[in-house]
Amino acid sequence: MNRICRNTQGELISMKQNVLDACLDKTMLCKEGAKVLSMHKNAFSRLKRRYKQFGVEVLTPKKTGPKNKVAYNRTPDSIEKLVLSVARANPWLGPVPLAEELFDVYKVKLDPSTVWRILKRYRVRYTKKYLPMEKKKPQLYCLDEPGQEVQLDACYPFGRGRKIICFDAIDDCSRWVHAKIFEGTETTERAILFVKELVRVAPFVIRIIRIDNRLGKAFDRYCETLGIRVVRNNPYEPTQNGKIERYHRTVKYNFFWGKCGYYDQVENIGYKLQLWLGYYNNERRHGGLGMKRLTPQQKIAQIMGQKLYNLTYSNFSLKKVTLTLQSYNY
Repeated sequence: MNRICRNTQGELISMKQNVLDACLDKTMLCKEGAKVLSMHKNAFSRLKRRYKQFGVEVLTPKKTGPKNKVAYNRTPDSIEKLVLSVARANPWLGPVPLAEELFDVYKVKLDPSTVWRILKRYRVRYTKKYLPMEKKKPQLYCLDEPGQEVQLDACYPFGRGRKIICFDAIDDCSRWVHAKIFEGTETTERAILFVKELVRVAPFVIRIIRIDNRLGKAFDRYCETLGIRVVRNNPYEPTQNGKIERYHRTVKYNFFWGKCGYYDQVENIGYKLQLWLGYYNNERRHGGLGMKRLTPQQKIAQIMGQKLYNLTYSNFSLKKVTLTLQSYNY
């Protein structure tokens, strides 16, 4: 089966050259050549004469429009810059609304087609090759004291097909994590049970808990009885809870999907999770902002030791102080 391909510009020029060469060699009549090229016989004669004089260059089509100078009706640069600025400030407006906006606000009357050509010429819109735009770098932050803010969220480790929910909480400063598996879905009652256990096992005092907007007001009232303030994210802003969202990815890849099965019992998954949390908090080093390749427990110990140093020697001026941390067995 023959493959049908679209003629390219090079193939068209080659065909015209073969037809003209045949007419010059007297093997084809000029009227037959004009019929092959779909040209009038007088136009074909002029083309043959120019081809004989200048060669194959006359067969290459010239660029339309002005050749060596700016068009007389070209829009001034100041108005083009105005069009670009208005278009960038209003990305939802097309050429017609943009032309109306320019006339209503700036008293500049332009045809919508002119607006379209300006945007295409400067590769702002309607092009396949857009100008590279500098992406805004996220503003990284890390609090200075453990417990100052704890981010709390829940995830379905095996999807919503299996009703297993994992509540997680991560300290913004030290990346210390606590988690608990529940059978069922995410409810305010289960979140309250998780906070009860979180307050009991956390090695620091929790002042603020940051959550999303899925838990009810009963959760806020319970945290107020514990002296904890609840801060909610703005709607559709998961980056405000970025550390717990990134932890969900870590726990799914490194624990749930690698060390647990889909049909494992909830008790077995919960037991394995507590063992993995021991590794995460005590052995796994972190490279996040402010962690300096420390484990969460090392980070907490470092901050507590510095606070102890400041508290003990704040009223003394010593050139050199050596602190020795000792553990006592009772």
